[in-house]
Amino acid sequence: MASAKQFTVAIIGGGIGGLSLAAGLLRRNVPVQIYEAAAEFKEIGLGLTIGPAAHRAMPLIDPQIRSIYDELITTHADSPGFERFRETWFEVVWATGPEAGSVLMDLKALPSGQTTVRRADFLDALVKLIPPGIARFGKRLVSLWELAGEDEEEEEGGVELQFEDGTVATADVVVGCDGIHSRVKQAVLPEDEYNQTQPRYSGMYGYRAVLDMETMVEAVGEHRARVATMYIGDGAYAISYPIMRAKKANVGIFPLNSQWDGDGWARPARKEDMRRDLAHMGEQINSLIEHMPDPSQWAIYEHPHISTYARSRIAILGDAAHASTPHQGAGAGQAIEDAIVLAELLGDPRVVTADHVVAAFQAYDAVRRPRSQRAVASSAEGAHLLCLRLEGVGDDGEKLKQEMKKRLHWLWNLNVQGHVEEARALMLGRIQQ
Repeated sequence: MASAKQFTVAIIGGGIGGLSLAAGLLRRNVPVQIYEAAAEFKEIGLGLTIGPAAHRAMPLIDPQIRSIYDELITTHADSPGFERFRETWFEVVWATGPEAGSVLMDLKALPSGQTTVRRADFLDALVKLIPPGIARFGKRLVSLWELAGEDEEEEEGGVELQFEDGTVATADVVVGCDGIHSRVKQAVLPEDEYNQTQPRYSGMYGYRAVLDMETMVEAVGEHRARVATMYIGDGAYAISYPIMRAKKANVGIFPLNSQWDGDGWARPARKEDMRRDLAHMGEQINSLIEHMPDPSQWAIYEHPHISTYARSRIAILGDAAHASTPHQGAGAGQAIEDAIVLAELLGDPRVVTADHVVAAFQAYDAVRRPRSQRAVASSAEGAHLLCLRLEGVGDDGEKLKQEMKKRLHWLWNLNVQGHVEEARALMLGRIQQ
């Protein structure tokens, strides 16, 4: 079926955000071209979890995305005898203090509960939604710039893309899905702002491992191994949850530490480093440490807020716009929320020309930036909340429960369709001006 659109969307980056957007646009008969830096689509992350709002957004982008995700996920129901935890996001457990080892709360995420999937598996399945010929590989973007229009009445004439292999392409409109070190973001922001908003160390690093379920049970017992658990303690916290149909468990342990001397994202560590950082974190965490392989320390970076997600015919999505710390498990979900808003705006039958897309990008920025930046800020504060260091909350159990529920319910209870319609109304108002 021929498209009525007079533009093609160039998507830079073929990760989960870029492929979700591409699938949504193709479903709405919007022409798409994907430029991927790697020789093939690949995902280097470990696990992925999606909260209720993003879970509801998936079928609105493309019903096949939700079906793919639901077929791949691990839930508590994959462990016989633990089906009653199907709606549990995490059980929150005291790691330190007089109640160490006891459950503070069963934090539920209705109706889906904790769902996890290997990022690589999800990406591989998303790739199948993209027809042959849509993606071009080995196209690492070096720079992009807007072209002048053909006459004085036309302000822009498209966007030129220059790649590392020496090739050049022209795009009508561009969406950068190229991650935390986005080249596309460089074209969206003024140079001074771009330089001042680079990722920065957040004051926390993490140790992580994937353990066989048998090893996990040996370390912390059957219940703690098979039920997603968040261990909260003085100056550190940890999470564990079952993956791969409960055959394995993912473990992450995160101490606050203001010092990071490494040049990159990771540095070698020893078991002694874990014991030093986490000796006070109770019996279960210290048992986990002894069952984990010699670890690396992974720096957790935070992303300062930026002033806009769009400029003229160029926009950014996901980590390129609002990379988040992992403390609310919301990074991928925010990219999926971005994707449904952009797919619906660009797929709207009243959006026909590239000038209309400019209005769509402005509306996308106006609606998505406040919410996603609030999610980033809340996640950053979440590190201190879970380490019992958030001002006004500390280690007060009742305040902890109230604060966790308040933050996560705001994140999860989004009216996704209402969010889209708010952006659509703004867009149509701009188009009709």
